[in-house]
Order: sequence, then structure tokens, then C-alpha cells
Amino acid sequence: MPASAQFAETIVENFHDGKAHYGDINLSPDLFVGYVWGISCKHLKDYSDDFVVADFAKRLYLRDLYLTCGCVNKSERAWETFDFRYRRFVTDLVRFCYRHGTDNEEVADAVLVSLCLPDRSGCQRIASYDGRSSLATWLRVIVINRAINDRNERKVVNDENVTDIPDSHAILNIESTVRANRYAKALTQSLNHAFQTLTPRERLMLLWRYEDNVQLGEIAKLLGIHQSNVTRQLLRLQARLRESVIQALASQHHLGSSAIQECLSDITENPYLSISLATLMKAPPKLVSADQAVPSPRQRVVG
Repeated sequence: MPASAQFAETIVENFHDGKAHYGDINLSPDLFVGYVWGISCKHLKDYSDDFVVADFAKRLYLRDLYLTCGCVNKSERAWETFDFRYRRFVTDLVRFCYRHGTDNEEVADAVLVSLCLPDRSGCQRIASYDGRSSLATWLRVIVINRAINDRNERKVVNDENVTDIPDSHAILNIESTVRANRYAKALTQSLNHAFQTLTPRERLMLLWRYEDNVQLGEIAKLLGIHQSNVTRQLLRLQARLRESVIQALASQHHLGSSAIQECLSDITENPYLSISLATLMKAPPKLVSADQAVPSPRQRVVG
């Protein structure tokens, strides 16, 4: 059921308020009205009364919903605005919630990246923001819950009584290692084949991030792009590599879907197994001319 004309007229005013606050994020008024209408109907049992729905919607933080609506609809400008407005805020929350010695920027990166990823419902996590609180409050709850979960996990690991309990995770890791060894050669060859399809720039991004552990902000400086673009490019690269590996395992190594799933899950879930990106790239691409040196992630790029 589409939004009524009366509802749309009311919400369009808030669209302009959000645009004035966050700027133009390539979002149309109709898309925003439909987004707010969907949230309102989701929380109201009876949404046949336009006045009731409009009254509920006006109680929402519509200015913040303007920004998250753009993010949910994959607007690059919306994500850049979100990163610019809230990265420092999230980093400060991490600094407050975590103990000394924590890499605050690394944890903040993980929190922001998680908002782009699907949750249990299959939708981007940021889509779960429904405007019933401010966006800042919602982010505060996410960081606090993450800190509590991380603290509980460390407590379990450090519990002195753990030694008296059979380590089921270790047993599972041993079993998965045995299974994964069957596919090690096929997986390595498939990954190597997948990497050959990437551009030199894409390979360099992966090496910096996952081989040298360079932070997203530093990669952005090295490449001369916005940090939020680095995050999304890495996510897309991961998806492309996974698809390419699955195709290679099926077509070149003749593995069935169950074997492919077992192979991938063993590699990703077993912390004792890892594959070096540098090893896979036996013939690193030439990014510059022969008389120039390839820039190191630890060197400052001038340009």
C-alpha cells in the first residue's frame, strides 16, 4: 500500500530539513517518503488512518532517517556523509567503552564496516535504524553492546576453570584442519586464479589491508580517495573473489556445492588456517615503470 498524498505532503517538509542538515545525498523526495512510510506501517498495527500514521512518523528522527535512507539505497554520497559526520563520534565511543591499549580506530573501522553488511534478516545493518531514537544514540548502543560482547568473550577465554572443560572448539578445529587439507591445493589454485583477474590497484589494496594490516584511513591517503570508498571497494573485492573461487572450484576441480561449502567454511572458521596473499601472488603486478619503485604502504605517498 503506497503512502497517501497527505502523508507525503507532511514528510516532504522533513525531507528538505534533512537535506539542509546533511546536504544533497542523491536521494529523491519520493524515495524518502516511501522509506518513512514503510517504517511507520511496520510499527503500527492499523495504518489505514492517515492522521495516525503521519502523527507517528512526525515523532521519528526524520532528519537522521534522511541520511540512513540514502545509505540503505546505496548512495555513495550518503555513505561519505555518514563517515564524515560520525566516524570521530564512533571512535570516541570506542575510546570510552574499551580498555586502554585497544586500537580505537581499528575497532571503529570494524563497527562502521558492520553497518554495510547484512544482519540476520539479510538486510544491511544500518537498515535496522528506524528513527525512534537519534542516530547518535543508536550508534552508542551498538558500540556499547559490542564492547560488552568482546569483554565477555575475553572473560570466557581467561577463565581459570576453562582448563577443566573439554575444548570443543579445539577439537572442531582439528577436524576442520583434516578436512581442509583435502582441498588445500584446489583452494590455493582457485584463489591464485581469482587474483589474476584483479587489477594491479585492487591487488595492492588487498595486500595492504590483509597482508600488511594497513588501516583503512592510511590506504585512503595512499590511493587519494575517501576512506568510505576504500571500505566499499574492499567489500566488493571480497564478493568478487568469493564468486570467482567458487566458480573455479566447481569448473576446474569438479567439486560439488556441499564440498565447496565445506572447503570455504573450514578455511574461514578455523583460526589456525591462513593463506598468505603475498604467497598467492607469485608474480606481483608491475604498478609503475621498470625504473620506478613500487610504493610501500609504510612510505608516505606524495601527489
